Amino acid sequence: MYGNEDFTALLAGIGSKSGYNFEFKNGKYILQPILFMNYSFVNTFDYTNAAGVKIDSDPLHTFQINPQLKFISNLKNGWQPYASVGMVWNVLNSSKVRANDVILPKMSVDPYVEYGVGLQRNWKDRFTGFAQAMVRNGGRNGVALTFGFRWAIGKGDDL
Repeated sequence: MYGNEDFTALLAGIGSKSGYNFEFKNGKYILQPILFMNYSFVNTFDYTNAAGVKIDSDPLHTFQINPQLKFISNLKNGWQPYASVGMVWNVLNSSKVRANDVILPKMSVDPYVEYGVGLQRNWKDRFTGFAQAMVRNGGRNGVALTFGFRWAIGKGDDL
């Protein structure tokens, strides 16, 4: 209606993901508790939108805590199907946004549960490919379809 808008944002973050493999039946089954935590900083600098409304927002500081539990099966052909369940909490995740000095409704993500299934495969201890479907219920609803490829770079047997 009023055209498009360009604005400047500053984003930064840091995260840590750790877990442990509890192996059963000589490694055929793995129970993997995981803890992912991250901090994000998002600052959208004040601007005037295409309709002439002055947008003023405070920086957003958010800390996310995401414990998960993954059950993995090692098949003889190298594939690893898995099921996962986790809870996501976003702490300190609200920001005040004003449009022409009117405070807009709360902008935050309430806690939610994430569960689903996936399939992954490792090749030569350096390459991993995966695909997964995760359902989200609670503060965020829907299905997240994810796929990816990881390549470990480096020398030696530490990979």
